[in-house]
Amino acid sequence: MRIKTLIFLMLIICSCSTNNKTFNDNGKIYYKEVLAIKFMGTITTQPYAVIEKSFWAFTDEHVYLKIRNNGFINDVKDLKNNSFDKFNELNYAFIVRNKKSVDTLYSDNTLKSWIYKKNKKEYYYYDEEGKIAENLRNTYSFFNDCW
Repeated sequence: MRIKTLIFLMLIICSCSTNNKTFNDNGKIYYKEVLAIKFMGTITTQPYAVIEKSFWAFTDEHVYLKIRNNGFINDVKDLKNNSFDKFNELNYAFIVRNKKSVDTLYSDNTLKSWIYKKNKKEYYYYDEEGKIAENLRNTYSFFNDCW
């Protein structure tokens, strides 16, 4: 009897889903968790523009925060495509782990200019109204200048 009970409990535990995604009403998949990385270097520690290569080279300047997606990734992707012209230097990276791939979003300190990297391609977005930045800053002090 104990063996049957143990097997039954193991089946229940193994059948529990641990994937990190959820569905909304219109069928889009939202991954619940996003790793936000803030580059803390300043003009005194990094006297040159922070580009992708230097962003990842100085990991001791990183601060990490796991945040809920709440659809902000798709909000960025829904923005009108733009050129790289409005982008300041790199300040944030957002890592989204999908089932088979990792998507990376980059933003500058304004959180209005975005670079979305997927499959070694770059897509540029600009949030003219700053709604995404406002939502992120209101939800997490991590995105404010002084925290």
